[in-house]
Amino acid sequence: MFCAISGEAPEQPVVSKKNGQVYERRLIVKYIEDNGKDPVSGEELSVEDLLDIKTTPGTVRPRPPTMSSIPSILSVLQKEWDSIMLETFTLKQQYQQVRQELSHALYQHDAACRVIARLMKERDAAREALANVQAHLGTQASTTTTGETADVAMEDASGLSAEVREKLEATTAVLSKTRKRKPNVTAEAVQTYTQRKVFPGLHAARSPGITSLDLDAKNGLILTGGNDKNALVFSQAEEKVVATLKGHSKKITHVTWTGRSEEALQDMALTASADQTVKIWTPAEKGNGYTAAHTLSGHTAEVTGLCVHPTKDYVATASMDSSWGFHDLETGSTLLSVRSDDVTKGYSSASFHPDGLLFGTGTTDSAIKIWDVRTKESVASFEGHVGAVKTMTFSENGYLLAAAGENNEVSIWNLRTLEIVQKIKVADEGIINALAWDQSGTYLGVGGTDVRIFKVKTWQELANLTDNTAEITSLKFGPLGDYLVTGGLDRSLRVFGIKE
Repeated sequence: MFCAISGEAPEQPVVSKKNGQVYERRLIVKYIEDNGKDPVSGEELSVEDLLDIKTTPGTVRPRPPTMSSIPSILSVLQKEWDSIMLETFTLKQQYQQVRQELSHALYQHDAACRVIARLMKERDAAREALANVQAHLGTQASTTTTGETADVAMEDASGLSAEVREKLEATTAVLSKTRKRKPNVTAEAVQTYTQRKVFPGLHAARSPGITSLDLDAKNGLILTGGNDKNALVFSQAEEKVVATLKGHSKKITHVTWTGRSEEALQDMALTASADQTVKIWTPAEKGNGYTAAHTLSGHTAEVTGLCVHPTKDYVATASMDSSWGFHDLETGSTLLSVRSDDVTKGYSSASFHPDGLLFGTGTTDSAIKIWDVRTKESVASFEGHVGAVKTMTFSENGYLLAAAGENNEVSIWNLRTLEIVQKIKVADEGIINALAWDQSGTYLGVGGTDVRIFKVKTWQELANLTDNTAEITSLKFGPLGDYLVTGGLDRSLRVFGIKE
């Protein structure tokens, strides 16, 4: 006697009145509650139609027929194995699907990151362009209110006015009396020069490097220009950037203070750029940053020279367009524009003589030309360099001229005899980018692959400073010669000084 539903011997057997089938009570009752009919015949069936079957109490319930032999046991095990295999196969399919979905999600995430990076780059470029436009509009607005022209084109001026000449000659008469200055530090002290401080991370890392710097010792400010098209005003006391000058569209080539800090709380700043312009920045009225008062746009190629005249009222510029100009700082007007048939490949450097009547320019074809500013005539020419004259500077006493070409050699010229008195070689395969005299004209700093300091006359190398991690592009001595500030392509300002 077996249950018609389970096929096993029932524990509580019942029989249907309608078709005589035997069922396990719990199974048939549940089926009737769910369906209301007989599971075999399909007829309507209720619990009242079931009759209990009385069985002998001692009857032993037989084993399930499926587990009564070894073959049946093996069959059950086979079915279980098949079930496990089917379940494992299903899990593998789900696992592969999840992997594909995860891979697709990671791909979308990577694509989204790339899009975000591109958009951020475009945003930064748009912000920079907007800053340039705002600076340009600010320049126009400020000059419109004063009735002046913001972008001043260089005109072929015939010469300097009598008033300007008198001012230049008066300044020369005063300065020539103070040429000879004694050094404030001894050669033994210079030999102890070590790195005192380093300020890394100036300017942007996308176009890294400081290209030029100038020192306003009275206010403790350092003006730097960079490959990132911006100029920064760095405070030595606060050890941070206190102002950012934005407005150029290409790298800054030269920066300088006007030297008027003795007359005002803050000095005017000048910046020259590869975008063919020079900007004159004046301190804001409330002391918050700087505004571009004038833009000199007369050159047609990269501006490679920027020098403030000793009167502190004028500035001279030189360019790769083979011209140099003399400009008024107050009005931004061009007083003099000079071109020479001897120079066809452009100027690569420039410097004023300390007395202010002579202006030196270095050319890309290895020559140095000395000009009389009053008559705009060439009064001397020095040759013998290798490649473009990358840097040149007059000594503070006005007797010597130091210049370096594209090799590892500095030429020292005597301006009275117009002859080379010394050639200084730096390390083999070395590079020279910058030269600077101290205010007494006793020591010469050479920057490039490293920083070296030489003593005039004996030309002894007093110090060799190698703390920089990239090329030095600019350096300036402090007013007393007891420290030296350098900037380079490693985006760091370094301050070297005598050992205390």
